[in-house]
Amino acid sequence: MNVRKLTATLFAAAAIATSTFGLDGTAAAHTGRVAAATGILTSEEARQPSLTAAQMKNAVVPGEAGAGTLAAPLNCAYYYVCGKGGNGNRFDYTVCSTTYTLPNLVGWGSLHNNQTPGTRAHFYDANGTWMFSIDAPAKNDVFWTPVWYVIAC
Repeated sequence: MNVRKLTATLFAAAAIATSTFGLDGTAAAHTGRVAAATGILTSEEARQPSLTAAQMKNAVVPGEAGAGTLAAPLNCAYYYVCGKGGNGNRFDYTVCSTTYTLPNLVGWGSLHNNQTPGTRAHFYDANGTWMFSIDAPAKNDVFWTPVWYVIAC
């Protein structure tokens, strides 16, 4: 097999693995960098326990954080963790130890943890299972569709 064909095959396999990772219910960082450089943490050392039924039942559903235009940039104030889905829905949360319900974020979008350096935000799926965390300060793109809850810090 020549080098060009081998490279194309490996690239296709990597693309399929990446797209599958993002679509099977697990959030995926959308960068060309190593995961450690993106701020997104999915390793065992960052793993969090699943949310309890009480945490999910009592999750704070803030007033409309706003659905802006799709092209509008994500501006995230200091001390906040913010995100915006591909559908334009967004959130800005800052209160620690509070479980928040995300505002129907769909598709790829931005995530910015602009809290005090070292502050870690945790993200969970519809069942309350931990998906990933992000340490401040960090920005990244995330596939939001399977993400339902966040604990800002």
